[in-house]
Amino acid sequence: MVSKAVLGIAIAVVIVAAVLGYYLYEREAGGGPALAHVTMSTGETIEIPTDLTGSVMLYTSIPQEIMDGWIKDWNTYFSNFSKLDYYRAGSGSVVAKILAEQKAGSIKADVVYLAGYFDFKTLQDNGLIAKIPSVPEMQYIPNIYKDPNGYYVMGRLLVMVIVYNPALVSNPPRSWQELLQPQWKDKLVIANPMVSGSWQYSVLALVSKYGWGYFQQLKQNNPLVVQDVPDVARSVATGERPVGITLTMYLKTYTNLNYTIPNDGAIIIPSPIGIINGTKHLSDATLLLRYLLSKQAAISLANAYTYSSRIDGPTPPGLPPLSQMKTFNVTINDLQPYVAGLRDNWTSIFGG
Repeated sequence: MVSKAVLGIAIAVVIVAAVLGYYLYEREAGGGPALAHVTMSTGETIEIPTDLTGSVMLYTSIPQEIMDGWIKDWNTYFSNFSKLDYYRAGSGSVVAKILAEQKAGSIKADVVYLAGYFDFKTLQDNGLIAKIPSVPEMQYIPNIYKDPNGYYVMGRLLVMVIVYNPALVSNPPRSWQELLQPQWKDKLVIANPMVSGSWQYSVLALVSKYGWGYFQQLKQNNPLVVQDVPDVARSVATGERPVGITLTMYLKTYTNLNYTIPNDGAIIIPSPIGIINGTKHLSDATLLLRYLLSKQAAISLANAYTYSSRIDGPTPPGLPPLSQMKTFNVTINDLQPYVAGLRDNWTSIFGG
């Protein structure tokens, strides 16, 4: 008869062998230590690192609708390993919060995902952004959307177009230049580039092509200047002003809006993702980065009428593929010379 002591040793040996076998299997399957492998509905698999801290904080200007989809995914696939929290506001407010936290000596963000590059660069210039790790999902992102120095990757592509209320406008403007015509006097609404990162990028794009004289002429048409691009869409949808400049994503929210892709090209705004320098949650942040660059995350972007930067990202329903859209041909380098004068020039034309 087997004694209890021998039986206990045998059970312990079996448990150790099972744990060791599982660990070795994970190393072989994942190419490195992994706590588990998670396969999402798109068939993509992400390895869960063994050194997670159990939480990650995202600071972002991503719209709530997209965040809702991402939170749902995270809770489905990753919340057993790391809890995702987030702070969401306009790009300018996000940057101001991080700078204030830096001054107070306690930055809570681990990952930052903003609408426009130049707000992100403010963080980078303050030494707040670390080089991002190379993750497998990067292979699906064209090089033009990766920082050659390795500090950010562009996860989504916003599209700035002219929108109008078809109940009030039968012959909408067809180009950025056409907005300068007297017939649009008192009919246009635009955002404030000091608040909206996407509009800031668009203003710089228009200035790089047409100079500040473009906005001096636009001022003659007395545009209504609101805070952010969602306010523009709301204003046009309610008829407060019948024509505006905003992002395609709001066509879903306000179904009575229509849009034109300007003859001189829609403005494409790439949105950077970065990891906070010195974060104590680097593995959790890397896991979040992998998810944000996944095809699974791109589904929520498309559902919100937003384009992913992935080469295999889904096209938003009802919108043309980006490859078939005429776009404004500018790069970040083209815009850089105009950044320093943005606040002074805008304020001198439109006021504070």
